[in-house]
Amino acid sequence: MTQGIIRYILFLLAYVPIYLIAALKTIDPTTTDKCGFKLTSNQIALNNVIPILLVIVSFLLIIYFKIYSKLTLKPKGNPLFTIKTIKAQHKEYISYLGTYILPFVALETKTVFDMIAVTFMFLTIGFIFSKTKLIYTNPTLTFFGYDIFEIETEDGKT
Repeated sequence: MTQGIIRYILFLLAYVPIYLIAALKTIDPTTTDKCGFKLTSNQIALNNVIPILLVIVSFLLIIYFKIYSKLTLKPKGNPLFTIKTIKAQHKEYISYLGTYILPFVALETKTVFDMIAVTFMFLTIGFIFSKTKLIYTNPTLTFFGYDIFEIETEDGKT
C-alpha cells in the first residue's frame, strides 16, 4: 500500500473515539411510536442507521489496523545504523484531545446539514493530517500499546 493510503487510514483510526462519541450523541433511544405502540427491531435499527454505521466503521478500522500491524510491522532483519537522536512523538496527545475530541463533542449532528458540515470539516482535517507529520498525533495507537518515535541516523535520515 502506498504511504498516502496508510496515512489516511491512520487518520481515520485516530478518530475512532470521535466516531463512538458521535454514535452516542446521535442514537435515538425511542422504542415506541407517537401512539405508544412498540417499534420493531427493524424500525429501531432504521432510526439508528448513523450510530450503527459509526460503530461498525470503528470496529472495522480497529480490526484492519490489528491485521495490518501483525502483517507489516514485524522486525525485518537487523538493519545496521547509528542513531543520532530519538524524539518521542506522543507529546501532542493532550493537545489532540483538546483540539479535536472536545469540539466534536459539542458539535450538533441532528440534521443532514449538520452531518454534511461535520463531514466537510473532517475531510479537511484528514487532508491536512495525511499531508503533514500530524500522523504522529494519534492517541488511538496508544490504546494498542504503540509508541511513536522519530529517529535520526548519523547520516541525517529520519
